[in-house]
Amino acid sequence: MISTTNITFSYNKEQKFHMPDLYCEAGSTILITGDSGKGKTTYLHILAGLLRPTSGSIEIDKTDIVTLSEKKNDSFRGKNIGLVFQKSYFISALTVLENLEMSSWLATGKKNTERAKKLLDQLDISQQANKLPNELSIGQQQRVSIARALMNEPKVLLADEPTSSLDDKNAENVIQLLTSLSKEYKAALIIVTHDNRIKEKFSNRITLV
Repeated sequence: MISTTNITFSYNKEQKFHMPDLYCEAGSTILITGDSGKGKTTYLHILAGLLRPTSGSIEIDKTDIVTLSEKKNDSFRGKNIGLVFQKSYFISALTVLENLEMSSWLATGKKNTERAKKLLDQLDISQQANKLPNELSIGQQQRVSIARALMNEPKVLLADEPTSSLDDKNAENVIQLLTSLSKEYKAALIIVTHDNRIKEKFSNRITLV
């Protein structure tokens, strides 16, 4: 699970954010919405430990990541937080399967090939395992991103605008996959979005104003 208390952040004196507290249990979903410039992606990056807040606490499975050193924070993120970005970032010279193996190797020092193949099968893209990322459609790339985010059995799954570049059918599929897999793997799922197609699918929402 993940919970936050009194999170504030500032890029400069003119741009200060006071983030609402949140609490998300394992297997549950929270949607973070709001207009552009209100800090949705900033909040997600803070939750991921990519940005350090000015004040406040972020507890993930009883660990306050705000108190961790940069090195310990990086290690904790690799083992406990899965990230699905709006744009998929892959190592272009590696195949889909090798990209997933690299994710587990960076976090644990081992290539978990068996888990990578299982996730690709669950996401119905096992036939793409030996292709390079640029050979995939945008929808397929997003599914690989979900597989990569789940490689290390994270306690928290963070998704930044996961449907914004997808058509209606693929957007629906991605949301179903994210929610079903977060329940299966008992990960707290937090989705940042301005996509009106998915807002009404979730009753647990936080709107940044």
